Amino acid sequence: MRNVIQFPETKDKKLSTAISIFWDHTADSALEAFKRLVDEGYDEAFAFIGAIYEFGGKNVARDYAKAKFYYEQSIERFGAVEAYLGLIRIHYYGLGVERDCCKALEYCTLLSEEANHPLANVYIGRIYMEGCCVDKDIEKSKEFFKKAWKRGYVFGLTYLGIAEQKSGHRLLGWLHRIKAGILAFRISRMNINDDRIREL
Repeated sequence: MRNVIQFPETKDKKLSTAISIFWDHTADSALEAFKRLVDEGYDEAFAFIGAIYEFGGKNVARDYAKAKFYYEQSIERFGAVEAYLGLIRIHYYGLGVERDCCKALEYCTLLSEEANHPLANVYIGRIYMEGCCVDKDIEKSKEFFKKAWKRGYVFGLTYLGIAEQKSGHRLLGWLHRIKAGILAFRISRMNINDDRIREL
């Protein structure tokens, strides 16, 4: 079994400091802090560096090639879920590389099987709904959207609604999508950073 973990909660002061800089959206300072940690042997830092390069920020331009490199290093050395999700986005959307749904599906399947991760399940559902590198299969896509929704991920319900509409169940599809919209609004009013409404 591969090692798959969430971004770490840590009592290590150096790592905690770098993570707080990261969450404060000061990309250049965070990048510098995490690179120092990598030099000191903190494998946890690779995924954060990948995220900084993927999304860019203050004085740091987006660089998908570097993001991909650091995410791959994270997976090889540490197994951070966020690194898998980063590589899924890079391959699924073709960020700095040619779009490769098969590679995205490979990472999604691993996260789905080992962690039942809701975002991975939504991506798998989307891949089957589109027929991207697999035969189009709306019923199979619904299974993965339901798995994501059972884990509380609101966009699992949104995509389930879209899949229901595509399979001819228009009213049910609209009901799912309306319910998802209401839930997303309520959750965002309490905490805009809640994982249940995290963007793909």
